[in-house]
Amino acid sequence: MKKYLKIIAIAGSACLLVYSSAMNAEAVVISILAPSADEQVLESGRDFYVIGRIERDGVRPEDIPFDIRVDVAETGLVRDGKMIPLRTFSSHVDPFTGLTPERDIYFRYEGKAPWVDISREELYQYPPPDLVYRHGDPESFYDPSLKAVVTKDRFAVLIQGGVTKDFDTAYNYPDDLGWKLYRIIVTAVTGDKVLARTEEDVMFGTVQEKVLARFSPDEHMRSVVSFAEENGFRIYRDLFPGYWPCADGSVYEIPRRWRANDALEYVGGRVHAVIYNIREKRCATQEVEIGRMAFEGWLDSEDVIYYHYDIGEPSLRFGTWYGSDIKKGKIIAFKNGDRLELLRAETGDIKDRYYPEDTIGTVDWDVHDSVSVDPDTPLAICGAVTPIQPMLSEVIPNDDGTFEVENQIRHIRYRFVDMMDGVLHEESKEVFLERNYRNSDGEWSLDSIYEFRHFFDLPEILNGRIMTVYVDAYDNKGIEIEGASEAFYLRIR
Repeated sequence: MKKYLKIIAIAGSACLLVYSSAMNAEAVVISILAPSADEQVLESGRDFYVIGRIERDGVRPEDIPFDIRVDVAETGLVRDGKMIPLRTFSSHVDPFTGLTPERDIYFRYEGKAPWVDISREELYQYPPPDLVYRHGDPESFYDPSLKAVVTKDRFAVLIQGGVTKDFDTAYNYPDDLGWKLYRIIVTAVTGDKVLARTEEDVMFGTVQEKVLARFSPDEHMRSVVSFAEENGFRIYRDLFPGYWPCADGSVYEIPRRWRANDALEYVGGRVHAVIYNIREKRCATQEVEIGRMAFEGWLDSEDVIYYHYDIGEPSLRFGTWYGSDIKKGKIIAFKNGDRLELLRAETGDIKDRYYPEDTIGTVDWDVHDSVSVDPDTPLAICGAVTPIQPMLSEVIPNDDGTFEVENQIRHIRYRFVDMMDGVLHEESKEVFLERNYRNSDGEWSLDSIYEFRHFFDLPEILNGRIMTVYVDAYDNKGIEIEGASEAFYLRIR
C-alpha cells in the first residue's frame, strides 16, 4: 500500500512539474524595442543594439532562468525555410539568479571614455552588452558572440556589422552586414526548449534623408524634431553602440565604437544640416559627423543642404510699443550656393554678453531691406555661415574617432562705403558666438563656430549718411570664400 501511495505521489509531482513548466513557459513574453520602428534602415556595416523587454508575468527570474539568443540571417532565405545564421549571440545567465552575473561584466574596461565615472553598483543595474565576458577567461572579452545581457525585465545584445571590426574584438565573420534585408530572430531558451520568440527585419543600405544637428538646448531640440517630422527626415534616436545611458542620468561611453557608427551614417544619402550651437571641441556634430564628411571630401556635395533659423534663434522676445512680444524662428535653407546669411540687426541698448532669453530692445528682422540707427547708438549684426570643404590634408583623423577640421570661415570683413566718398570705415570680425543661459542652478554657455553677433560702435564720420555695407567672409588662411558675400544699406540718422 505504501509503495502504491509513493508511486502516486511521484506521478503527481511529475504532473505538477510539467504543469508548472508549461505555465512558466507561457508566462514569458519577449518583445523588441530597438531597432525601433522608425530606425529599421541602417547604413551598410553598422553595429547596432538589439534591446528588448522581458515580461515574466510575476514569475521570478530565479524560478525560470533562461538565456536570450539572437540570430541574424538573410530575410529572403528565412522566408524560404532556410535558416542560415550570419551572426549568433547568446547570453549566459546565472542558473541561480536567472540574470547575467555581475562577475561576467568587465567593469575595468580601459576603452571607456576617461570622463566616465559610474559606480559598479549603478552600472550593474543595466550594464551595456559591450562589457560582457566569461569570468576567468580574459580573452573571451573579445568574443562578439558573448555580447548579451539579461536583467529582470530587459535584454540587450550588441550586433557587430563590421565598422568596428578592428577595435577590441575577435571579429572573424567572413562578410560585413551590408545592402540586404536581414531578419533578427530573438528567442528565450532554457536548454533545448524555446520559451518565447520574436523577430524583426532590418534593412542595411543608406538612409536617404537625415538630419545633422546639435540637440541642445531643449527649445532647439524641439524645433529640430518638428522640422524632421514635418519633412520625413530621419533623426537618430536609437542608441549608437558604445553610448549607453545609465539610470542615474550618466552615460557609459566607448568613444571609438559610438563615434565610428555615428560618423558612418553621414557619408551617404542626403544630409540636412542645421547650423546652430555647433562648437569646435567636445561636439559630436563637429568632431565626428562634420569631421567625417570633411574627411570624405563631402561638405560641398549637392547632397548636403545647410539650414539656419530665419531670425537666428528658435524664438526671441523683442520690445514693442505695448511691452514685448515673442517671434518664433523657422528653420530654412541657406539660399542656393550661399555660404553666408545675415539674419537680423539689433540696435539700442545692446549688451555685449548675449542671453537669447533676454528681451531685445530694437530689432530689424530684414537686414537686406536696409537698417537705420541713431547716431552714437550701438549696432549688432547677426548671421550664420556654413562649413566649407577644406583640403583633404587639412582634415586630421584622431585615434579616438574624432576629426580635426583645420579650415573654416573664420573672419568677416565689413566695409562701410559711401557712393561719393568711397570706403569710410572697415572692420574685421571673428565668426564666433557665445550664447549664455541661466536658471536656478546657475549659468552656462554654449559656443558656436558657424554663427556670429557682431557688435559695432560706429564712428562719427558715418553720422547722417546712407551707405552700402559690404560683407565678405574669409577662411583661416585669409582667402575670400566664394558665395559668402552680402550687402545692405545702412542709414545713420
